[in-house]
Amino acid sequence: MKPDEEITLWLGATRYYLGRMTYAVGSFCDLLIEHWPALHEATRQLLKRDIETEFERDDELRTTGGHYLPLGQDCDRKEWERVRRLWA
Repeated sequence: MKPDEEITLWLGATRYYLGRMTYAVGSFCDLLIEHWPALHEATRQLLKRDIETEFERDDELRTTGGHYLPLGQDCDRKEWERVRRLWA
């Protein structure tokens, strides 16, 4: 897969699943973790940026009592934490 195609696929899918509250978040995170080593560095950097941004927003809203949580419910956030361990 070409780097620009890879970015389109993985970044688009990640943005779709961020904030979802469904069992599919875990399935997507499993796939992302599995494929992470094969992704181009540019793709990984963009994914890290987007995911970290959502963690910042999620932390803020959980502190201030926001109703919308950018990473979903606690169970969904735990799935994104598994992804985050790839670079943290």
